[in-house]
This record gives sequence, C-alpha cells and structure tokens, in this order.
Amino acid sequence: MYSLDLQHQLFSQLRPGVRFGDGERFLSPPPLAWLVAPLTLVGPTLAFYVWLALSVVALVAAWWLGAPGTGRLRYLWLLGAIGWYPVLYSLSLGQPAMLVLLVVIGCWCLAESDKPYLAGAVLGLSVLKPQLTIAVPFVLLTSGRWRITAGWAATTGLLAIASLLVVGTQGVSDYRSLLAEAQTVVNNRFFTWAYVVGPGPVSYVIEGLVIAVGLVGAYANRQASLARLIALGLLTSAVSATYWHLQDFAILLGAAWLFGRDEPPRWQQAWLVVVAVTAELAWPLGPLPVLVSLAVWFAMLAIPRRPAPDRTPRLAAT
Repeated sequence: MYSLDLQHQLFSQLRPGVRFGDGERFLSPPPLAWLVAPLTLVGPTLAFYVWLALSVVALVAAWWLGAPGTGRLRYLWLLGAIGWYPVLYSLSLGQPAMLVLLVVIGCWCLAESDKPYLAGAVLGLSVLKPQLTIAVPFVLLTSGRWRITAGWAATTGLLAIASLLVVGTQGVSDYRSLLAEAQTVVNNRFFTWAYVVGPGPVSYVIEGLVIAVGLVGAYANRQASLARLIALGLLTSAVSATYWHLQDFAILLGAAWLFGRDEPPRWQQAWLVVVAVTAELAWPLGPLPVLVSLAVWFAMLAIPRRPAPDRTPRLAAT
C-alpha cells in the first residue's frame, strides 16, 4: 500500500503522461484504503462520483444533526457550507473530510444522548484523516470527559492493530518514510505556522504552545458545554497542525456549528464571517490572514465565558 514504486506504477496506469508529484502520493492510514477498496470494482471514474455522492450525503447529515438555529437560519448554514470554497475544494479532490465531519457531529450527538463510550468509539473513526481531529480526544480528556476518550482509544487501538497486521513490517517502514518525506514538502505546511516562522524548530515550539493552551483552556472550560469543548478541540487541531491544506479547513464547519450552539456573544458570532472570508480567499490573500483569524477564534474558545450577571431583584434585609 505504501510502496512508492507501486504507487507510481498505478498512477501511471490511471493518468498516463501526468507527472507523479508529491500531491499524488497516498499517505492516509489503512482504514481509508479499506473503505474505498470496494469502489475499485466500478472503475476510477464511477468510483469518484460514488464517493462524491457519499460525501455530500455526509455533509447534509452532519448539518442536519449539528447546525444551530431553527427554520430558515438552519438552511442558511447549509447554503453557506455548500458554497464555501474549502468544502468545494475538498469535494473536488475526493477528500474524506465530510465523513470525518459527520463522525465528529455524530460523536457529539451520542454524547449528548448520554452514550459517552459509543460517542468515543464513533470519534475513533476519524482516523480516516486523523490530523483533522487529533486534539479533540485530549481536550475532552483534560476537561473530564474521559469516557469519550476511552471509547476513542479503544477504536483507534483496534484499528491500529488491524493496520499493523495488514501492512506488515515493511509497510510500516514504507509509511514512515513517506510521512517523513511529506514533512519536507512546502505545500504540506503552507497553511501552518511554518509559513510564518519557517519549517524549523520554532514552528514546532509554536505548535506545541498552541496544544498546551488548548489543553489549559479545556481544563478551564471543564464546566462548559460539550459543544464548546469539541469546537475547542477542532480549533486546537487546526491551529497546531504540522500538516494542513486548504481543503482541511472544511472540518471547521463542525466547529462553527457547535460554537453557535454554545450561544456565544454576537461579536464572537460575527467573527466567524472573518474566518470564512479569509479561508475563502486564502489563495489570493495567502495563509497569514486565515491563520490570524483562526488564532483569534481559538482564543475565544480557550478563554472561559463569564457567567451572566444575576439580575434577579433582591429584597432588602429587614
């Protein structure tokens, strides 16, 4: 699966005459390959359209379960999602982001229904593209939602064991080599803080600090709603990423929906427009505006909300 030579041979058969570049290499974990494998029976073109249909269904299902508001407002969330460039870009590339989005929202729904272990098991399916949600289980653990994290750990552990058995020692070695090489590709870190400070140790220090702030924020917000905590986990994953592309911002739909359910102040809700616009125009504007807008949103979630003042009239002491 992770043999570079075999990947090159297959790519040459599917797209003869096209250069086999860094973006054409398969770097996803084995569970994604297992999920897609049945589609090889129908050929690459039909397989893409089947996958596209599944992705759109996943997007609509995630919206139906997770979007805040009622009536027309909910449909505006869907309309905005379908028209947002990172989502369209993700769909055009056949990315699994919409399935991971449904996994995250499904986790939230199950946990809200008092099924934390099952919610965690569902969250474990995010290994289809783990960097999109990697910080979520640790944010939940730090905030005291350890049952969800336990379910996540059980699922990911079983999938990891199955993956090791399938790919074998040589497959693991090939995979590690591909991942190490991927870290040196500029495009893979273009939408991370490495764009600002360079790909050296400083970028890793910044990303580590982001994770630390996210975990401290999770503890400080341990009395907050689960929707807010999962949104914080998604933002921690995005802002601390060492490997991130424009299409990966599509996962932030889930963060926006859950953030809205937490009923933040209106000025914080308005900031989501800034995030959406900077991601929409990320190619012409460059990565810095969207990185800054995400950092501000991340700070909003990490800082605990002050309780509303008690305006109940008090009777004077007699």
